Amino acid sequence: MDLGNLKLFKMAMTQMDWAAQRQKVLSQNIANADTPGFQSRDLKKLDFKSVLRGEAAPVKVVRSNPKHLKGTIPEQEPFRVNGVRKSFEASPDGNKVIIEEQMQKVGSTRGDYNTAVTLMKAHMRMLKVATKGGG
Repeated sequence: MDLGNLKLFKMAMTQMDWAAQRQKVLSQNIANADTPGFQSRDLKKLDFKSVLRGEAAPVKVVRSNPKHLKGTIPEQEPFRVNGVRKSFEASPDGNKVIIEEQMQKVGSTRGDYNTAVTLMKAHMRMLKVATKGGG
Protein backbone atom coordinates (compact mmCIF):
# COMPACT_ATOMS: atom_id res chain seq x y z
CA MET A 1 0.00 0.00 0.00
CA ASP A 2 1.47 3.29 -1.10
CA LEU A 3 0.69 5.95 1.51
CA GLY A 4 1.48 8.66 -1.04
CA ASN A 5 -1.78 7.82 -2.82
CA LEU A 6 -3.88 8.64 0.23
CA LYS A 7 -5.03 12.27 0.18
CA LEU A 8 -4.38 12.82 3.87
CA PHE A 9 -0.78 11.65 3.67
CA LYS A 10 -0.27 13.56 0.44
CA MET A 11 -1.49 16.74 2.12
CA ALA A 12 0.72 16.20 5.17
CA MET A 13 3.78 15.49 3.01
CA THR A 14 3.10 18.58 0.90
CA GLN A 15 2.79 20.67 4.09
CA MET A 16 6.10 19.27 5.34
CA ASP A 17 7.83 19.96 2.00
CA TRP A 18 6.44 23.50 1.95
CA ALA A 19 7.59 24.13 5.53
CA ALA A 20 11.09 22.81 4.79
CA GLN A 21 11.45 25.03 1.73
CA ARG A 22 10.06 28.04 3.62
CA GLN A 23 12.62 27.50 6.39
CA LYS A 24 15.33 27.58 3.71
CA VAL A 25 14.04 30.90 2.30
CA LEU A 26 13.67 32.44 5.76
CA SER A 27 17.18 31.35 6.77
CA GLN A 28 18.52 33.07 3.64
CA ASN A 29 16.67 36.23 4.69
CA ILE A 30 18.23 36.08 8.16
CA ALA A 31 21.69 35.35 6.74
CA ASN A 32 21.44 38.45 4.53
CA ALA A 33 20.14 40.76 7.28
CA ASP A 34 23.26 42.93 6.96
CA THR A 35 23.54 42.86 3.16
CA PRO A 36 22.92 46.33 1.72
CA GLY A 37 19.82 46.52 -0.48
CA PHE A 38 18.65 42.97 0.31
CA GLN A 39 14.89 42.48 0.39
CA SER A 40 13.33 39.62 2.31
CA ARG A 41 11.45 36.90 0.46
CA ASP A 42 8.80 34.40 1.44
CA LEU A 43 6.86 31.52 -0.08
CA LYS A 44 3.35 31.77 -1.41
CA LYS A 45 0.91 30.38 1.17
CA LEU A 46 0.09 26.72 0.57
CA ASP A 47 -3.41 26.19 -0.85
CA PHE A 48 -4.79 22.79 0.16
CA LYS A 49 -7.61 22.97 -2.39
CA SER A 50 -5.01 22.73 -5.14
CA VAL A 51 -3.31 19.85 -3.27
CA LEU A 52 -6.58 17.96 -3.15
CA ARG A 53 -7.03 18.50 -6.88
CA GLY A 54 -3.45 17.36 -7.44
CA GLU A 55 -2.27 20.69 -8.82
CA ALA A 56 0.51 21.41 -6.31
CA ALA A 57 2.95 18.78 -7.54
CA PRO A 58 4.59 19.82 -10.81
CA VAL A 59 5.16 17.35 -13.60
CA LYS A 60 8.84 16.60 -14.05
CA VAL A 61 10.35 16.01 -17.46
CA VAL A 62 12.16 12.70 -17.85
CA ARG A 63 14.43 11.60 -20.69
CA SER A 64 12.92 8.38 -21.98
CA ASN A 65 15.83 7.69 -24.31
CA PRO A 66 19.53 8.38 -23.62
CA LYS A 67 19.85 9.79 -27.15
CA HIS A 68 17.42 12.61 -26.37
CA LEU A 69 18.90 16.01 -25.61
CA LYS A 70 19.00 17.11 -22.01
CA GLY A 71 16.53 19.91 -21.26
CA THR A 72 17.69 23.48 -20.78
CA ILE A 73 15.12 24.48 -18.16
CA PRO A 74 16.72 24.46 -14.70
CA GLU A 75 15.03 22.39 -12.03
CA GLN A 76 12.94 24.59 -9.80
CA GLU A 77 11.61 24.22 -6.31
CA PRO A 78 7.97 23.10 -6.24
CA PHE A 79 6.74 26.20 -4.40
CA ARG A 80 6.97 29.73 -5.76
CA VAL A 81 9.10 32.23 -3.85
CA ASN A 82 7.53 35.66 -3.52
CA GLY A 83 9.39 38.83 -2.75
CA VAL A 84 7.92 40.56 0.28
CA ARG A 85 6.28 43.69 -1.04
CA LYS A 86 5.61 45.53 2.21
CA SER A 87 8.29 46.17 4.72
CA PHE A 88 7.67 48.02 7.92
CA GLU A 89 11.11 49.52 8.13
CA ALA A 90 14.32 49.70 6.16
CA SER A 91 17.84 50.40 7.25
CA PRO A 92 19.74 53.36 5.76
CA ASP A 93 21.55 50.98 3.38
CA GLY A 94 18.22 49.79 1.91
CA ASN A 95 18.10 46.43 3.66
CA LYS A 96 14.49 45.48 4.44
CA VAL A 97 15.03 42.37 6.58
CA ILE A 98 13.51 42.59 10.06
CA ILE A 99 15.05 39.85 12.19
CA GLU A 100 12.15 39.72 14.67
CA GLU A 101 9.64 39.29 11.85
CA GLN A 102 11.72 36.55 10.22
CA MET A 103 12.12 34.69 13.52
CA GLN A 104 8.35 34.83 14.07
CA LYS A 105 7.85 33.29 10.63
CA VAL A 106 10.44 30.59 11.43
CA GLY A 107 8.54 29.67 14.61
CA SER A 108 5.21 29.62 12.78
CA THR A 109 6.65 27.42 10.04
CA ARG A 110 8.09 25.02 12.61
CA GLY A 111 4.62 24.76 14.13
CA ASP A 112 3.10 24.01 10.71
CA TYR A 113 5.68 21.27 10.15
CA ASN A 114 5.10 19.75 13.60
CA THR A 115 1.33 19.77 13.02
CA ALA A 116 1.76 17.84 9.77
CA VAL A 117 4.05 15.30 11.48
CA THR A 118 1.57 14.84 14.33
CA LEU A 119 -1.26 14.36 11.85
CA MET A 120 0.73 11.72 9.96
CA LYS A 121 1.60 9.85 13.16
CA ALA A 122 -2.01 9.81 14.33
CA HIS A 123 -3.25 8.46 11.02
CA MET A 124 -0.48 5.87 10.87
CA ARG A 125 -1.63 4.59 14.27
CA MET A 126 -5.20 4.53 12.99
CA LEU A 127 -4.16 2.54 9.91
CA LYS A 128 -2.23 0.07 12.06
CA VAL A 129 -5.28 -0.50 14.25
CA ALA A 130 -7.48 -0.94 11.18
CA THR A 131 -5.14 -3.44 9.51
CA LYS A 132 -4.29 -5.45 12.65
CA GLY A 133 -7.78 -5.29 14.07
CA GLY A 134 -8.72 -4.37 17.60
CA GLY A 135 -6.58 -2.34 19.97
